[in-house]
Amino acid sequence: MSYTNSILFKVQIIAQVAIILIFFSFNFGANLQAVVCGILLCLIGIPHGANDHLYRKDKTVIGMLKFLSVYLGTMSLYIILWYLIPILALILFFLVSFHHFGQSNFENDKVWYSPSILWGIILIVFPVIIHFEEAILIFKSMVGLGDFNQLIFDSNFTWPNIWQSISLILISVIYLFALLKYQKQHFISYFLQFLLVSIWYFITPLLFGFIVVFCLWHSMQSINHQLTFFTSNFKKKKENFFIACLPFSLTSLLGFAAYLYFFSFNIGTSFILLSLITLPHVLVMHKLYESK
Repeated sequence: MSYTNSILFKVQIIAQVAIILIFFSFNFGANLQAVVCGILLCLIGIPHGANDHLYRKDKTVIGMLKFLSVYLGTMSLYIILWYLIPILALILFFLVSFHHFGQSNFENDKVWYSPSILWGIILIVFPVIIHFEEAILIFKSMVGLGDFNQLIFDSNFTWPNIWQSISLILISVIYLFALLKYQKQHFISYFLQFLLVSIWYFITPLLFGFIVVFCLWHSMQSINHQLTFFTSNFKKKKENFFIACLPFSLTSLLGFAAYLYFFSFNIGTSFILLSLITLPHVLVMHKLYESK
């Protein structure tokens, strides 16, 4: 069964429509946005990468140690890159995310697949273009060119200016043509997904809008693929998968809690921490999609 014909895809579509309607109907102030984001990240966002260790070939203790050494070694090298050449580290974060977000949506096993890459670009670049000034300040803080640390909870929607409109339209047209060429049989479904996500980005603040999309359209699909792989290849029950998520999920949550306790919260630093986890996770997931 294709992803667009799955129950999960239908649930995601219904959930996105419901969230849009709820956002229009209620006042989503700072506290409510923070609670929603916290719940989504704890239940879906963080756990979606907590089982990377399960997919290693060597299941022995030695194999686990090798896996952790490579995983943590990759993170360490990336830390060094952020320290030495932060702008290059930021570009790498973008490129890796474009690939990863799109790959989970189309479950492709290639590094380059145009609908996949374009969808990854849409998920990340659309909110950046729509909230350009805020996004640029965050990126500057990530590369050490500023100290912007303001959480903006008001969408303050204004119509995009000329360059923003042209950019959004151009990316949209290219993506839709790619869908017609490579995913013609599923075009309507993917177009509906694209339309709903675009509407959501237009009506929401930058971080709140992105976190919801990240959890709803990326993390849930990734967990679903991992769960299918886990139950079919390891011949284990679904509950075993979720139980296995707990140790590393709790470790990540405790680690982030420690960061908040000992250091003041900083948006740029938080995204850098996310990038450190993302890079090795993407490498693991790419091998998983290749082996499907």
